[in-house]
Amino acid sequence: MRTAAYCRFSSDNQKETSIRDQLRNVEHYCDRQGWPTPALYQDQAMSGARSDRPGYIAMLAAADVGAFDVLLVDDLSRLSRDSIESAQAIRSLRFAGVRVIGVSDGVDTARDGYKVETGLRGLMSELYLDDLAKKTHRGLKGQALAGFSAGGLPYGYRSVATPDGFRREVVEEEACVVRRIFKRYAAGISPRQIADELNRDRVPSPRGSTWAHSAIYPAAQGTGMLGNAIYVGRLIWNKTAWVKDPLTGRRLRTLRPKSEWVITEDPALRIVDDETWEACQARAKTAKAETITKRAKGRPSGGGKSRYILSGLLTCGVCGGAYTIADRHRYACSIHKDRGPAVCSNGLKVRRTTIERVLLEHVKASMLTDEAYRRFEQEVRALLRQARPDPQDARRKLQAAQRDVDNIMNAIKAGIFTASTKQALLEAEGKRDDAQAALAAIEAFEPSQMLPRAREIFRDMVARLEAVEDVAAARDALRELLGEVRLVPEDGTLTAQMTSAGLAGACQMALVAGTGFEPVTFGL
Repeated sequence: MRTAAYCRFSSDNQKETSIRDQLRNVEHYCDRQGWPTPALYQDQAMSGARSDRPGYIAMLAAADVGAFDVLLVDDLSRLSRDSIESAQAIRSLRFAGVRVIGVSDGVDTARDGYKVETGLRGLMSELYLDDLAKKTHRGLKGQALAGFSAGGLPYGYRSVATPDGFRREVVEEEACVVRRIFKRYAAGISPRQIADELNRDRVPSPRGSTWAHSAIYPAAQGTGMLGNAIYVGRLIWNKTAWVKDPLTGRRLRTLRPKSEWVITEDPALRIVDDETWEACQARAKTAKAETITKRAKGRPSGGGKSRYILSGLLTCGVCGGAYTIADRHRYACSIHKDRGPAVCSNGLKVRRTTIERVLLEHVKASMLTDEAYRRFEQEVRALLRQARPDPQDARRKLQAAQRDVDNIMNAIKAGIFTASTKQALLEAEGKRDDAQAALAAIEAFEPSQMLPRAREIFRDMVARLEAVEDVAAARDALRELLGEVRLVPEDGTLTAQMTSAGLAGACQMALVAGTGFEPVTFGL
C-alpha cells in the first residue's frame, strides 16, 4: 500500500508547525493501519480557495501517474475550500485509482455514500470562507468609518499604530513628489513625460524602483495616483472588489456600486489643493473621452488580444523590455515609452510592416531548404502515425459480428428457424462485412500514401506565412523557430539578433526551420 499525505495551512499568521501537526495525525493513522510512512505534499500560507498551489498541483500530477494508492489529509478542508474544486479533485483522484481519507473528519472515498459526505463537507468549507470574508469585511468597514486604515497605503503616507487601529499620516518628502506630479499633469504634461522626469531625477517610485506612467495615470477604479481622492483628504473605502473568474481562476478587480462606498473626510491627510485636483480631473475626463473616440474609430488604444504575428516575440537589446505596438504602425521599446530615456535609452521605433517583412522573409529563406523539408516530412509522418486508428477496436467489432453470425447459424442447424431468422442473419453478415472492411482499411493505412503533394503543400504554406488566419498559432510557431528576438540599436538602425531554437516543430503550421539564424539589420 503506497500512501501520500497532503498538508496545508492558509495564513502567514499560522506557523510551519501546523504542517507538522497535520502530518503527525496522518502518520499515526498510517501506523494504526500498518501502512508505510506517507510521502508528503504541502503548501504553506496558501488559501484553500486557490487551485494554483504548487504542492497541490504536484500531488494531483503524482496521482495521475500512479505514484500512490491512498491520499490522506487531516480533514477535507485541507484539500480545498472551494466546493467545486474539491469535488473535481476527488473525482480525478478516484479516476486515478486513489482512495482519499480524511483522518480527523472521517471522510473515506472507499465507503458507499462518500459523494454525499464529501459534497457536504466541501460546501461547508466554502461557506466557512464566505462567512469569514463577511466578518472580516464588517470589521474593516468599522475601521474605515472610524477614520482608521482599512487596507492599502498610498504613496505619500505612512501607517502609524494606535491603541484602536492604524492611522495614516503624511510623509512630507513624498508629499512634495505628489504635488509635483499633480501640478505637472495640470500643466499639460503627460504621465509618461512625468514618469521620465522623475526617473531622470532618480526619485524612487512607490515600490522603490523606477516610475511607470501606469502608477500615475488616473484609472477608472481610482488606482492611479491622479485619481486617488485621498490626496484631497477624502478617504474612499470599498470602492472596488476582487472577483474570481470561475473559468480561469484569475482574480479581477471590479468597481462596486457607489452606494456601497464608505467615504470619510480627513483634512489632515490633504496634500493637493482643490484647484489643482479639479484641473487634473477635468483633463483626465477629456483624455478618457478621446480614448473612447479612438476606439470607436478602430484605432488601437492598448489592451485586448494581440492582433499581430510578432506581438510578444520582440525584446529591447538595451533594457530587455518588450517591444510593443506604440501606435498604429510602429513597434517601440515599452520601457522607454512608459518610463523614459532615463531608464532605457533605446528610442528607436520600427514600422510593423517592415519588421514583419524582413523577419518572415528570413524565416522563409531558412525553411525552403532540403534539410528543412526533410524534417517537415518526418514530423508530418510522425503525426500521421499517431493519428492511425487502433486496429484492436476494429478487431473486437469483427469478432462480435462473427459471433452473432455463428450463433444464428448454430440455431439454424439445431432446427430453430423462424420468419425473422433470415433477416437477422443478413443483418449480422452485413455488420461482419463492414467490420472486415474497416479492419482491412486500418491495416492498409500507410502514412507515405498520404503525402503525394507534401513538398508542394510545404512550399505553399511557407509562402503564405504572413497570411495565416490563426495568429496565435503562428506566433507560437515563430517563438519556437526564432527563439529570442532582440532588437539592438546600432547607428540609428535596429539589428535583430535571433537565438534559434534549432529545427523545432511548429505544431499548428507543421513547419520546421533550420538552425543558425544570422543577425538581420533593417531600416526603420
